[in-house]
Amino acid sequence: MIIITGTMEVAADQVELAKKNFALAQEATKSEDGCITYRFFQSVDQPTLFRVYEEWESKEALRAHGAHPNMTAHRERMEPCGVTNRALKMIEPERIRDL
Repeated sequence: MIIITGTMEVAADQVELAKKNFALAQEATKSEDGCITYRFFQSVDQPTLFRVYEEWESKEALRAHGAHPNMTAHRERMEPCGVTNRALKMIEPERIRDL
């Protein structure tokens, strides 16, 4: 499993557009091969900050996602949103267990 997590900010006057675009991306991506989880969450105390959380079955699935037409469309839709401070990390856990 591959986990992508991190944050990004959007322009204050583009928060509603960003939320709409994130919802579209979530819906489109969940049916991609290898996608386990694909979500965006808005911060409750900083409305321009969004957390990204993704789980993929493999690096290959993640690579395919990056080249997928859904992602091309998402990137284009996000251009007017003024995304800044994008900080994403890839985690490759050795072991995962339920708590």
